[in-house]
Amino acid sequence: MHNKNNEKERLQVLLKENETDYANSIYLNPIKEYIDLKRNKKEKEIFFKNNPVCIGIASEIPNKGDWFTVQLIDTPILVVRKNTGEISAYLNICTHRGAKIAKDKGQKAYSFKCPYHSWVYNLEGQLIGRPREKAFSKIPKEDCSLKEIKIHNNKGFLWITLNSKASKEYKKGLNDLKSMVENYNLNNYYHFKKKELHKQLNWKLAVDTFLEIYHIDSLHNNSLSPIIMSDLATFDNYGPHIKITGARTSVLDDKNSLKTKNDYEEHTIKVYTLFPNTILVGHPEHVEIWNILPGNSVNECHVSLSLFSKEKPLTDSAKKHWENNFNLAIDVVEKEDFPLGEDIQKGFYADPKRKLIFGKNEPGLQHFHKSIKTAIKNS
Repeated sequence: MHNKNNEKERLQVLLKENETDYANSIYLNPIKEYIDLKRNKKEKEIFFKNNPVCIGIASEIPNKGDWFTVQLIDTPILVVRKNTGEISAYLNICTHRGAKIAKDKGQKAYSFKCPYHSWVYNLEGQLIGRPREKAFSKIPKEDCSLKEIKIHNNKGFLWITLNSKASKEYKKGLNDLKSMVENYNLNNYYHFKKKELHKQLNWKLAVDTFLEIYHIDSLHNNSLSPIIMSDLATFDNYGPHIKITGARTSVLDDKNSLKTKNDYEEHTIKVYTLFPNTILVGHPEHVEIWNILPGNSVNECHVSLSLFSKEKPLTDSAKKHWENNFNLAIDVVEKEDFPLGEDIQKGFYADPKRKLIFGKNEPGLQHFHKSIKTAIKNS
């Protein structure tokens, strides 16, 4: 691990030498870890049930009554901005007969009505109405509130804790995160747009997409290569979390472009992995948030992209600008990265005993998979 305090100087050296940060050695990662059913089940239990997991961003629901839903493995969750302005999470299951009380997302709701028998819940999760009340009089409405799930708002990142015993682990992980994302408070960003994808590849393979920029010139030669320098980046880890800082090609136009803080931000791109499943791609005026969750099978995952800008676009030209940025991000990943990833996933079964080779110039991949192994070993 490098000295995080001199990231700018380190990147300047890498630019001068046309080099990148290296791991100490090559790392071999078994293909079995992407296709083994028992391993997949264990990962779901450890990373998405028994430990805190980031499931969204607070500014997705900026106003009272705004809400969104998420399926975390086999647990349906409703996330709501309450009348107090605080955010709560509930089990998205009616206490009557188990139907989901909300789907997708929405704005400015006053209450939630179950579609099955019209039981009504307020934003605090309390049951406030049900038809034929006398038929249920022996079970008070107070005993029929939605089950609340622990949720933590860390600078706009919303962390769900399904296992109540995981709070200690969350606090430890939070300490690692504090310094890594100190420049971002997503509570204050504007949520521009979101798109959800269902892909035929293991969730870890989807995360791998964001853990190295060695492939920029090859896979993204017409899209990202003119913008981002390939195979040139600093690497830092904060516990299991990862920060990769790359240089934009614009830095080549000005040898002094990394001297000031503002210029440094303008000419770099930062990719953060909030272990285990969330990617923040940091740009000067906006961020992309990629959230990746396992699907029903070992060969599936659910992916969402949200774009957040520092300010709400008020003009048509500003809206078009962010629309173009969103389309570039989703097109690169959906049309270039993930089709290749889906082919890789299929190919794993041809030689399942083989091991993938993570080069010394791919420290992000190495650290992520080592962190996965360590967490499983310690569980």
